[in-house]
Amino acid sequence: MFVIKNTVFLLAFIACYFVNSSGGEDEDFYKLLGVPRDATVKEIRKAFKVLAVKLHPDKNQDDKEADQKFIKIARAYEILKDPDTRKHYDLHGDTESSQKKQQYHSYTYYRDQFGIYDDDPLIVTLSRADYELNILDASQAWFINFYSPNCHHCHELAPTWRKLSSELEGVIRIGAVNCEDDWSLCYQLSIESYPTLLYYEKEAHLHEGQRYRGPRTLDALKEYVLSKITVSVKNVDKENWERDLRKQQWLLFLCAGDNPNCPEHETRLKLAAILDGLMSVGVVKDLELCDKISNTHKSNPIVLWQVDKEKNSDSESFAILHNVQGSDSKEILENILGILPNPESLNEQQFKEIRAKLRNGDENPWLLCFYLGTATDLNLQLKRLPSMIPSINIGLIHCGKNSALCSSLHISRYPNWGILKVGGAFELHHGRDVLHELSAFARDSSKAQNLHALSPADFSNILNGHSAWFVDWYAPWCPPCRRLMPELRRASHHFAPEVVQFGTVDCTLHRNLCSQNGISSYPTTILYNGSRTQVFHGTPSEDGIVEFISDMIAPTVITLDDSSFVRLMRKPEDELWVVDFFAPWCGPCQKLAPQWRKLAKQLAEFPQIRVAQVDCVANSDLCSAQNVRGYPTIRVYPLGSKGMNTVGMYNGNRDVVSLKRWVLNLLPSPVVAMDAEAFKEQILTRKFMTPWLVEFYAPWCGHCTHFEPEFRKVANKLEGVIRSAKVDCEAERMFCGNLRVNSYPSLFLYLSPTEKIEIDTLNVPEIISQVRNLVTNRHLQHDEL
Repeated sequence: MFVIKNTVFLLAFIACYFVNSSGGEDEDFYKLLGVPRDATVKEIRKAFKVLAVKLHPDKNQDDKEADQKFIKIARAYEILKDPDTRKHYDLHGDTESSQKKQQYHSYTYYRDQFGIYDDDPLIVTLSRADYELNILDASQAWFINFYSPNCHHCHELAPTWRKLSSELEGVIRIGAVNCEDDWSLCYQLSIESYPTLLYYEKEAHLHEGQRYRGPRTLDALKEYVLSKITVSVKNVDKENWERDLRKQQWLLFLCAGDNPNCPEHETRLKLAAILDGLMSVGVVKDLELCDKISNTHKSNPIVLWQVDKEKNSDSESFAILHNVQGSDSKEILENILGILPNPESLNEQQFKEIRAKLRNGDENPWLLCFYLGTATDLNLQLKRLPSMIPSINIGLIHCGKNSALCSSLHISRYPNWGILKVGGAFELHHGRDVLHELSAFARDSSKAQNLHALSPADFSNILNGHSAWFVDWYAPWCPPCRRLMPELRRASHHFAPEVVQFGTVDCTLHRNLCSQNGISSYPTTILYNGSRTQVFHGTPSEDGIVEFISDMIAPTVITLDDSSFVRLMRKPEDELWVVDFFAPWCGPCQKLAPQWRKLAKQLAEFPQIRVAQVDCVANSDLCSAQNVRGYPTIRVYPLGSKGMNTVGMYNGNRDVVSLKRWVLNLLPSPVVAMDAEAFKEQILTRKFMTPWLVEFYAPWCGHCTHFEPEFRKVANKLEGVIRSAKVDCEAERMFCGNLRVNSYPSLFLYLSPTEKIEIDTLNVPEIISQVRNLVTNRHLQHDEL
C-alpha cells in the first residue's frame, strides 16, 4: 500500500495541541488526534502513537494536567478505532452513557510495543472492520502476521517481517493484525499463539488462510511465498515468438548460453508477479533468437519489447526495443516504469475545460489522481490502468499547485482518486488504492452518469425543487456504506434523470447537514419526491433499490390520508380492501413495508382487491378515530360489505406468502377441496365431462404453502376451460399412494377418468399454456374422430 507521510502535519498539530488541550470536555476527538473525519483506522493509530509517545505522563511529570490530557487522547483513540463506537460518536458525540474511566499503558509500551508495524508503509495493519474487505483481493495474494505487542517472539520476527515486505513489494501484500487490539478477529480465526502467519491466495475467503509452519527466517519465508506464486516466466522460442508473441508487449530476459549478466530466476519470477496485467515476462535461451531480438544481449540481457500500435506487425520496425538496466527487481522495475508513458498532468483551467466538454458529451470520462509531492509511488498503478480501462482517460492533478481546485472537490487525503463523468458529474473513490478496485470504480462510476456527489447547496435545491432524488447519506470509513456504493451506481442505470436522480452526501464532510436532516445511522438512503420523503428499508442491492424506487414512483399501494380516506368509507360491495396502518419510526412496520409493496404487485391482477396504507404519524387524528392503538395494524374490509361496515384483523406472519394466502382465502375460489370419495364421484366416474386440474398437497409442505395462492391464480385464469380441485394427501395418504403421487405439490391434468398428464412446472404462465394446449389438442382429436 502506498501512503503519504503526514509527519509535518502531525508535528504541527502536536505543537498546537498544548494551546487547545485545556478546553472543555466537548473537544472534538478528530481534532484531538489531528486526523480528518474520514481517516482510516491506520491513520488514527499512527496519529495516536505519535501523541502517546509525546504526551505520556511518564514523560511529562512536571505537568499536573498530563494525566488528564493523556486520558482524553486515549479515549479519543478507543472510540474512533472501532466502527460501532465511531458511528455513535459521529452521530451523537461522546454521550454520558458511554463514558467510563479510561485506562492506559506505560510509556515504554507505546514507544516499543504499540502498533509494531503501524509506521511501516509497506505493511498493512488490518483490523476487524477491514480484514475481510482487504483479503478478498482478486489482484494479489496476502501474507498476514497475527501478533501481540507483549509477545517476545513477535518482536524478534518484526525486523524479518519488514525486510520481507520490502523484498516482496508488489509481489504480494504483507499485512499484520494486532491481536491485543482486535482479539475478536483473532478468536474468530482460531489464532491461539503468536506470531501466527496465514497465507491467502488471490480471491480467498475469510477462513481459507493457509498456516505457515516453517522456519521464520527471511530466506525460508521468501521461498515459501515464491513457491505460491501462480504467474510464470514464459519460455519464448523461435516458433511461438514468430507466430504470435512478438505482437505483444514483453519484458524479455535474453539468457542464451548461461549469460552471467542475466538475472537469477527469483528476480525474474518477482517481476512476472509485479508486472502481471501490465505486460508478459519471458526468458529466451535460443542464441539465434536472442541475436535477432538484440545484438547486444550478452552485455544487456534485459529488454523491453514495446509494440507500436500505429504500425503494421508485418513491418520490420513495428516494435521499439529498450535496453533495461538493473541488478535487482526494484531497480529493473523502476527503469521499466521510467520508459512507459506517464498520464497527462492537468491544471485547474484544463480541469474546467474538460468538464465543460463532458457536459456537452464531447469527451470521454476521466479518472483523476490527486496527489502531493511526487507521483513516483503511484507509477505502477498509473502505468497499469490504461490497459484495464482503455475507454477512460487518466490524468494527474498536483494539489500543491492546484490547491483551490482540490479544496473545492473536498480532497482531504493523498493520493485520492475521482471520476469526472459524461454530463459533468464528479465522484470521489473511497475504497482501497488497489488496481482492481480503482478500475472497477472507474468503469462503474463513469457509467453512473445519473449519480452526483452533493453539497449542502445542492441538497437545498433538491428540497426546493420538484424532481425526485434518491439520496445516500454515508461515511467513507463505514464498511456497509462502501458495499452499498457500487449497488447504488448500478441501480442508477435503470432510471432516466427526468424520472429520478441519485445523489450522495458525505457526512464526514457535511456533518451539520446530516445532523440537520436527522441522519442517525450510516448508510441512510432516502427518496425525496417533492414534499414526500420515504426512507429505504429494503435489501441493499441493485435489485432491491430499483424495486423500491419503482414502487415509490409508480406505487401499487394506495396511500390514504385525511382527504382520500373517503374512498374506503364509500367502498362498494364488489371490492375487498386490505389496509396497513403504520408509523414510519416503527421497526416491524419498516420490515413489513417491502412485503406490503410485493403483496400489492402480486394482487394487482385481481381487479376486486385494493391494497392500501395509512401513515399514522402524518394522520394521527384519522388513526385515533379508527381506534388504531398499535403498529402495524392490518385490517381487511371484505367483499359483500359496503364501506367500513364489516372489518377483520390480521395477526399472522407478515411475509408476502402468508399475507397473499390470507387475502385470497377471502375471495370466492373455483378450487374445490376434495376427499377420496368426492374425487371418485366427480373425476373417476363415467359421468366425467370437463377436464380437471388437481393439486395434491400436504399441509406441512413449504412448497405447497407457497404454491397455494399461485394455484388459485391458475384456477381463475382457466375457469371455463377446466375445473380445479385440491386433495390433502396428509388426510388421504392411502388414496394418494394408490394414485402414485410421490411428491408435493404434484399437479395432474385429468383429461378423462383414465387419462392423466402430470404438469411438471409450478410457474403460473407455463401451467396455463400447457393446460390450454393439452385441452385444445384433445378437442381436435375428438373432432377428427
